[in-house]
Amino acid sequence: MARKGSLDLAKITEAAVELLNEAGLAELSTRRLAAKLGVSSPTLYWHVKDKAELLDLVAEAICADAFEIDRSLPWRDQLASGLRQFRALLSRHRDAAALLRERPPTGPHRLGHIETTVRILLEAGFSEEDTAGISRLLTAHVLASVDSLPARRPDEGFLERLAAYPHASRLGPAFATQSGEDVFDLGIEVILDGLEARSSGP
Repeated sequence: MARKGSLDLAKITEAAVELLNEAGLAELSTRRLAAKLGVSSPTLYWHVKDKAELLDLVAEAICADAFEIDRSLPWRDQLASGLRQFRALLSRHRDAAALLRERPPTGPHRLGHIETTVRILLEAGFSEEDTAGISRLLTAHVLASVDSLPARRPDEGFLERLAAYPHASRLGPAFATQSGEDVFDLGIEVILDGLEARSSGP
């Protein structure tokens, strides 16, 4: 069994991320993490005071990579790049979107992501009020897209039932072939088109 002195936050966080990927968010607990590390729960509490702190450590670790944004690009291209990078980070880890919904951003990595998004929007000329709402809208789109991956395509029974609805039945082929990534990319285009129209004014 590991001694207290043999643990540090880096080892604990790495093991916690592994446990998240293995068992999912519902099973990520200090008790299970202590067992994985081969220590007693009191030993773990020397480093992590409770589950909330543990979840914050994991959320920060998942978001550790900063966005690489080419600031010479138009603002909508900068936003699209950041959104795709954010989605890629979360897609590497099980239940990452659920974790970020559960824990508010408190650490430098997650706050740094917010800073990047807000900087792009403010420099594009959006008001502070609009920027606050838009940044939340963009985050929600990414989190929703991660939750739906891999995309669950409708089964044959659903497509057959659509036959009774003439307009919806026309979408059968699209429903059957669209991937989660397709829907995510479409969402980016729709959102950014709307933002560009808003920024241009009447």
